[in-house]
Amino acid sequence: MPVLSDPIITELLGSIEANRLMLLCGAGLSMPSPSNLLPAWKVAELCYEKRRDIEVLPEALRHDLDALAGHFHVAGHFKDQFLGLVPWAELLGAPNAGHAAVSDLLVARAAHSTLSANFDPLIEIWAKTRKIDLRGALDGAQATEYSAATNPLLKFHGCLDRDRDATLWTQRQLGEASVQQRIESIKHWLSINLPGKDLLIVGFWTDWGYFNDVLADAIAVGGIGRVLVIDPDSAEGLQRKAPGLWGHLSAGTQFSHIVGSGDEALDELRTAFSIVWARRFFRLAQPMAPAIPAPDPSGWLGDDLYDLRRDAEGVPYNRAARQKGPTPEAAQAALAHLLLTQANATREGAWYRLNDQTIRVVQGAGQSLSTVRERYDEPTSLASPDYVICAGAVDLNLPAKIIPGGAGASVVRPTKGGSAKWLTLEQARAELGI
Repeated sequence: MPVLSDPIITELLGSIEANRLMLLCGAGLSMPSPSNLLPAWKVAELCYEKRRDIEVLPEALRHDLDALAGHFHVAGHFKDQFLGLVPWAELLGAPNAGHAAVSDLLVARAAHSTLSANFDPLIEIWAKTRKIDLRGALDGAQATEYSAATNPLLKFHGCLDRDRDATLWTQRQLGEASVQQRIESIKHWLSINLPGKDLLIVGFWTDWGYFNDVLADAIAVGGIGRVLVIDPDSAEGLQRKAPGLWGHLSAGTQFSHIVGSGDEALDELRTAFSIVWARRFFRLAQPMAPAIPAPDPSGWLGDDLYDLRRDAEGVPYNRAARQKGPTPEAAQAALAHLLLTQANATREGAWYRLNDQTIRVVQGAGQSLSTVRERYDEPTSLASPDYVICAGAVDLNLPAKIIPGGAGASVVRPTKGGSAKWLTLEQARAELGI
C-alpha cells in the first residue's frame, strides 16, 4: 500500500512546481536495504565495546551516542580517541531508493534544497556514480557555492568524506568557536531560504537544541509553508522523543504526520515527479500528431521512467538526468514514441518491441547522428537494442571514427553506441514502417 495518498502527492508536486520543496532527512533514511547502515545506538555500542578493555565506562553510555561522545569531549580526547572508536566503514553502503530520490530531485533541481543530518555520503554517491559532482555543504557559504552544480545538500552535522574531524557527535561540541561559526552560517542561510518553503521530513527526529533554535529563528523570520513528517513512529512517540522539534514544526496550521517508511515515500514522490515529466514530454509531440493518443506513463516503473527521462534528454545510462522538465528540443523524440505506439509496438521498460526487434528512442537535438552515437559510451554490460532512433539528429554520412560497430572480435575497439543500428527519425520511419 502506498505511503503517500494522491492528495498528498498532488500537494508535493505543486511544491516542486513552485520551487518550494525543501527536504530534511537524517540517519533513518540510511537504514533500509540495501544501505543497512547502523542506528545511533548500535554505533554507540560498538564504540563502547571497543573502549571497554582500556577504560571502564558507565553502563548508561553504552547506547547513548551523544553522551558517550560527550564523555570523551569533557576529558579532552574527542578527536584523538573518540573518533578513532567510530566504525567509519559501517557508515558506508549502497544507496537505497530514498537516497536515489533525494539525489535525483537535487540534480534535476526539483527539490529546492535538502537539509541532512547524515554523516554518510550515500546521497552524494548515487549522483557521483552518474557523473554528477554533488557535494555536501558543511555551512551556508558552501551551500551557496556548490549550487552551481546541483541544488544544495546542506549536511549540518558533518560528513564522513569531508572534514571528518569536524563532524558533530555531541551537544558538548556546540560551545566550540568553529562550531558556533558554522551554526551561524547555517542559520543565516536558512533565514534566507527556509521562509515560505514546504518542508518534507524523513528519517530525522531529534531534539538537538541548536538545530531546533536554528529552525525556530528561520521560521520566525518569514514563516514556513506546509510541514509533512514521514516516520514509522506514532505522533505520540514523536512528541515524546523530541517535544521541542514537534512544538516548533506543528505550530502552523499545515502540519501533518504520516506513519510510514521515509525511503518508500521519497521513491513514490520521485516516481510521481517522473510521471509528470513523461506526460509533458509526450505532449510535445501533440502539435505534430494530434490524432495519435499519447502513451500513459502512470503505470510505468520508476526505473523505466528515469531511463525515459535520460533518453529524452539525450543522456547515456551511465549519466544522470538533469532537467526539471522536458525541453522543446525533445519534441521529435516524443513523436517517435507516439509513432511506435500507433504502430502497435509493445513497451519493454523505456524501450519498444516491434516485429521482434527492440527499439530505443533518444534525443538528437539537431546534432549529427555520428556525434550523438559517439557520446553514448555506455558500459558493455548494458543490453543493446536492435535499433536506436536518434530523433532530431541529422545523418551527415560522416562517421565520428572509422571503426566498426558492435562488440566484434577485432582488436580495434568497437564504436560507441553499442551494437544497435542507429537511425534518424526519418530513416526509422522508412525502415521500420512507423
